[in-house]
Amino acid sequence: MKTLRYILLISILLTPIAVHADNKGKEAGKEKSFISELLSFNGIGVSADVFGLAYSMLEDYTSYEFAVEANLGNRLYPIVEIGMGWCDATDETRGIKYKTSAPYYRVGFNYNLLTRRDKPNPKNYVYALARFGWSSFKYDIDAPAISDPVWGGEVPLILNDIDGSCSWAEIGIGIKVKIAKGFHMGWTVRYKARLSEKEGDNSRMWYVPGFGINKSTCFGGTYNLIYEIPLKKNRNK
Repeated sequence: MKTLRYILLISILLTPIAVHADNKGKEAGKEKSFISELLSFNGIGVSADVFGLAYSMLEDYTSYEFAVEANLGNRLYPIVEIGMGWCDATDETRGIKYKTSAPYYRVGFNYNLLTRRDKPNPKNYVYALARFGWSSFKYDIDAPAISDPVWGGEVPLILNDIDGSCSWAEIGIGIKVKIAKGFHMGWTVRYKARLSEKEGDNSRMWYVPGFGINKSTCFGGTYNLIYEIPLKKNRNK
């Protein structure tokens, strides 16, 4: 009888340990399943920003860009953006002309905020974004002539092919909406912070391709037409 009691007591004491071990095994399985889902490759999306076309009608500077993104688990979207920015503007107050045209590059990711493991949502969703961008370019400055304090007269101030470069970071939020099979449209709002810059000794960059007006921080946005190429069958597409 004592032996039976000991067996029951040991069984009761070991039961929580066994349950805990089983739960840990299930949690490990779920974690492994989540990682495998996150790393699953579901397709590629290509997009073009149409906002720049409209913006060029309002301002003397704009940009055009294209992007390629990968769909990992309908949750994480690594992305590469390549564009061309240009500016041909004149400061009417001081009469200074600034001109540049150059490509720019961004890398980063979008993160789907609305998808769930039990209900993937690759069609209509809100996402957070992060980017690192940079551009290397040349710019021209044409300013009104200045008076020579020594010899007299006026000296023209024309600077051409000045080397400039800039890098920056972006964070923001976006919306993506399905409009037809394989096609989506979406927009983003981005907060940009300059990380580094390089400019000429006797000049200052007024506009940076891909960044915008050269300030320490600024806002930007895109309005994209997106086509998705499914490389994996997804019943939720």
